[in-house]
Amino acid sequence: MSQTTDESTDRDGTVADLTADERYDLLAADRRRLTLAALSELGAPADLEDVAAEVAARESDEDSPPTAVVDRVAVSLHHVHLPRMADLDVVDYDTVSNRIEAVRATSTLSI
Repeated sequence: MSQTTDESTDRDGTVADLTADERYDLLAADRRRLTLAALSELGAPADLEDVAAEVAARESDEDSPPTAVVDRVAVSLHHVHLPRMADLDVVDYDTVSNRIEAVRATSTLSI
């Protein structure tokens, strides 16, 4: 059974303000979890390429993953993961400038 949240929750809330189903959806993909960690480390706003490079490095355990790997991660983030995270109001993602800004604090993330 999932928790419900008040629809009027302001966008400055925490990820803990999401319903259980929303948190499970957010954390279902390794790449989204790595993206949250990268955003926390890089600060906001962050550029898609910087986040993709950090996620690719974490996934491959390489300090400087090949450009082709970073590009594939960037495409995946742009088309799949960042839109889903934006739908959950966890990030603001500007598809024109490719800038990402965390909307909700993720330090209190729990399921």
